[in-house]
Amino acid sequence: MDDSKFFEAAQTLAQSLSQWDLLIIGGSMVVILSSDYYRPATRGVRAAYLLFLPAWALLALSIYKGIAVQGAYVAYLVAARQNNIPHIETIAADMNTDTNLQIAYLKWALAFFALWLVIYVLWWIFSGKSKRVGSET
Repeated sequence: MDDSKFFEAAQTLAQSLSQWDLLIIGGSMVVILSSDYYRPATRGVRAAYLLFLPAWALLALSIYKGIAVQGAYVAYLVAARQNNIPHIETIAADMNTDTNLQIAYLKWALAFFALWLVIYVLWWIFSGKSKRVGSET
């Protein structure tokens, strides 16, 4: 039985998800560091930005699991050369677990960002108080 397609697909997925994780981290940092958008004037609404912290932590965990999947792919290549079937099965099980965790961490991170976005949009719609950062109007 040729398992190479399974391992290649898992490795490719892990790499793709890690790239998305990094893009999301970069994009969310732009939101915080950017100076040309409306910011909440009250501390209470600005506290919603604290939701970025667990989101970033979850994205970091997602990247970590993606690295584990890529490491498992290398372990598979070594085990396949030695025709070590029991070890390949263990690697496949670990790879499956790490892939599922990588996806779960990404989903949870997106949930935190979604919660922040809901708070921001509600503030933007219903608040009469806003402070445009970056322009002197």
